[in-house]
Amino acid sequence: MSAARRFEGTVVEVHGMRATVLRHDDGTRVRCRPLRDRTQLAVGDRVEVTDDRHGLEITALAPRERCLWRPVERGRLLMAAHVDRLVVVCAVEPPPRPGLLDRFIIAADAEDIDVVLVLNKVDLPEVDAARELLGPYRAMDYPVLETSAHAGGGVEALRELAREGLTVLAGHSGVGKSSLLNALVPGSALAVGEVNATTGRGRHTTSVTTCQSLGAAWPEGGLLVDTPGVRAFGLYGFELTRIAHGFRDLRPHVGACRFRDCLHEGEPGCGVADAVARGAVAAERHESYLRILGSVRRGEG
Repeated sequence: MSAARRFEGTVVEVHGMRATVLRHDDGTRVRCRPLRDRTQLAVGDRVEVTDDRHGLEITALAPRERCLWRPVERGRLLMAAHVDRLVVVCAVEPPPRPGLLDRFIIAADAEDIDVVLVLNKVDLPEVDAARELLGPYRAMDYPVLETSAHAGGGVEALRELAREGLTVLAGHSGVGKSSLLNALVPGSALAVGEVNATTGRGRHTTSVTTCQSLGAAWPEGGLLVDTPGVRAFGLYGFELTRIAHGFRDLRPHVGACRFRDCLHEGEPGCGVADAVARGAVAAERHESYLRILGSVRRGEG
């Protein structure tokens, strides 16, 4: 009887409990049985696979780092593991939603994941208004790339960014993530939807998480993960005192608060409130923080 063979790989698709694994040795993708303890796998998981007379089975899972969690009402859902950067895609139409951007940034900050913002559909006439909405993020030194999946503008800069490491594309429904991925990875042929003309909301076209290769062979190259579009991104159960840390413009003033558990809601000696009063922090940014804080406290996410 031949001995079982083992190889290492990265999960690139999840189908219920089964997973597709990208082999590190030869770059092929293989469908595998799950871990025997039924641990739910996620894209980006690094695994060991055993190939024996029963077929391919995932037999070991490496410790997870830099996880991107999507909170849900009954806990949290692992979107991807070992994430190097989160690319949050917004668009000229539907326009950027700062509250949603802030929630993505808070979640990424908690896991030390780099954040890049992409403004898509810059060929549309309302581009100046969208740029203005992203002004505070540029001022906080978040990279902002401008793209047009339709015209091809900015696509090469985004491709270069994602040529190494694991990059997750996320954003509001209808911002053109699938169109961008089709431009970045010709032949991916993902379904593309349109913005609803009546509601102004995007239609969901990606219903599962997909993963495409870029650059050199993985793991030296890049993996680009496209996630289903969202209309909300909850932070259920998030530690309240941790929320302000995800606001890069509020963070420098937190240390000046009199109380270590200050939530910056008007407590005496609040460094953030003082910064707002002095104009060092924009009132709109503090208000965005308070809205998120209140929704998390109420259990609304």
